[in-house]
Amino acid sequence: MRNLCLLVLLFLLVSCSDRSHRLPRSSGSPYYVIVENDCDSLVFHALDTDVAGLPQREPSFDVFEITDSFPEYTLCRSIVRVKIDPKYKKAQIIYAKNVDAKPQMLINVVAPSAETLRRAMPVIGTQLRSMLNRAEMNTAITYLMAHHQDKAQKRIRQAFNAEICIPEGLTASKQGDAFLWFSNQQAQGMQNICLYQYPAQRLDMEEWTVKRDSIMKVNIPGEEQGMYMTTVRNGLSQERIKVKDQERLVLRGLWEMKNDMMGGPLVAHAVYDTAHATVIVAEAFVFAPESKKRNKIRQLEAALYTLKIQNNGK
Repeated sequence: MRNLCLLVLLFLLVSCSDRSHRLPRSSGSPYYVIVENDCDSLVFHALDTDVAGLPQREPSFDVFEITDSFPEYTLCRSIVRVKIDPKYKKAQIIYAKNVDAKPQMLINVVAPSAETLRRAMPVIGTQLRSMLNRAEMNTAITYLMAHHQDKAQKRIRQAFNAEICIPEGLTASKQGDAFLWFSNQQAQGMQNICLYQYPAQRLDMEEWTVKRDSIMKVNIPGEEQGMYMTTVRNGLSQERIKVKDQERLVLRGLWEMKNDMMGGPLVAHAVYDTAHATVIVAEAFVFAPESKKRNKIRQLEAALYTLKIQNNGK
């Protein structure tokens, strides 16, 4: 009997694994969400909030509302279903991954009544944005791990004793003193990742701002004398997170070219290298005048999460 139970368990495990491999590829663009049976558009408004750190308003997600389940939407990469039923004791989120397609995030927002859900939306909305954004970021990171520039990886390892996956499209590069710049060099929709380091005793936003302006002035000049990249101090934000038990400072804001009309969003991940008493920064910035920037900067931010310092005091 015991052997039979083990065989059944093994069969179930293999079946689940096989099913995951057999799932079709999900459809839909990044940060595009299907919302089913939304109650008074509560989920829509939660996902329509502005993205922080962009020069113009852009919603956190592109939302398409439907009133019932349709087979053609079951393969979408991000689906939120609202379910109002007295059987639920409270408003909450129930989620599953890769149900009908892969990659896929399927979220059920359940509540005993519409009023209960309305009162809970400040918390539920934050959770929804976080879960959907994390799912999209993980999808982009997974792709990057398999599709990045090996040559760039070697240069980064030699210059900074660190690793990061540089997207394949960022083929142009420039190297300076403790500085590397990768770019796709497109006039419309220019995407960039820079790596630089400076001596420091801790992670600090004010110190980073001063050091960044100094480094960028030398390494990213404008077309004419007196033009160089600077940080817009107003609106800068910071957040401390941990990636694989390594603390980092995430900074968001805007950059501009001194004495020029260029500018755009930036996001930087700063990590403290304890072995060398330096801060290593991986920064993404975008120049895309008169076009949307949300997906461009988020695509680059996925690469920043792959930053890893080798033998960082461990």
